[in-house]
Amino acid sequence: MGSMFQPGRSMARRMMLLLFTAAVVIVGIAVATGPATADTYLDQAPVGTGFGPIPIRDARPYNLIFLQFMPETGDVLRGGQERWGIQLDLINNLLIPPNKNSVTVVEDNEYQRILGSWHRGIGHGSEIAVYLPVEWRDGGFMDPILQAYEHLIGLPASAEDDPLGRPHWPKYRSILEVIDPAGNVVLHYGNGFGVGETNVTFKQAILPATSHSALAARLGLKIPTGNPTVMLGSGSVDEGIMLDGRYSIRPDMIFYGNLGAVFMGPARRIPGAQREMMQSFAGFEYLLSHRSSIVAQIDWTTTDVVIGNYFADRINVTCTFGYQREIAHHLVMNAGFSENGDIFNYTMPYVTNVGPDFTVSTGLQWR
Repeated sequence: MGSMFQPGRSMARRMMLLLFTAAVVIVGIAVATGPATADTYLDQAPVGTGFGPIPIRDARPYNLIFLQFMPETGDVLRGGQERWGIQLDLINNLLIPPNKNSVTVVEDNEYQRILGSWHRGIGHGSEIAVYLPVEWRDGGFMDPILQAYEHLIGLPASAEDDPLGRPHWPKYRSILEVIDPAGNVVLHYGNGFGVGETNVTFKQAILPATSHSALAARLGLKIPTGNPTVMLGSGSVDEGIMLDGRYSIRPDMIFYGNLGAVFMGPARRIPGAQREMMQSFAGFEYLLSHRSSIVAQIDWTTTDVVIGNYFADRINVTCTFGYQREIAHHLVMNAGFSENGDIFNYTMPYVTNVGPDFTVSTGLQWR
């Protein structure tokens, strides 16, 4: 494997191709949606606030059954203001690392998730939000597409998360499995469909928001609406707290950061489920105009399920590239794609690490 990955020219080539692909998609969408007009969302917002991050986190199967704080800005809606969102996430998982420690891990499936969200400002610098997902876990359809994509951008056929390589495995599988050193199957799930876990948050401004910065705190509660028998939920309530910040480096370049902790109830059907984890996020948004922006962001989640496999128990990290545009009066479209550690062959674990092989997300928000 070392001969297949050379961190100099090979890594540069991959990143150039990845960024070129992102640029082509962004320019294509911008051309298709036409020129900017007056009376846009950002015309109504303070200079430097932007559209905010792309609402996606590392969507590895275990992460979806616990409380997830979606990336957010430090701004809070004014009293009576509302924001509605609907998005589609296509999540392809392929994690079959070597069974060192004699623990076998197979995560080979796909999720299609529809995520609805609602935010409302309740006055006095406060805001409430609800996220409700509907999820399908199955064999999906992206396996041959991703095989062609990985070949196009020069990713190795094998990597640390899957040394045998995607072409070695049958396509369209739906397996989530852990086998212990004695050969006992301690966890096995196939397909699943239904409502996922409902997340409710309460946000409170800490400092008055300005065009330069905003700081707020969120309290989170996960309501166990997902079915734990098909691993769409943990069966318990989770709580958490998150600090949200925005800093406008200049009017067209904005930094977002989130840092917090989650305290999980017992997930009795998941061996090795932890009782707490850290979640954090950093993102940059560049405003192309008053109607559009591009985004680059990274999210980190400490291990929420300790399986006993040295690789599968690593920190969960994905990076996301996205584009946002107001396509109608106060109607904002977002599109993004997320990568795991494959793009650096796991040599930069704090930029990309364990997570879905690939995630595509697109959505609409009415603001």
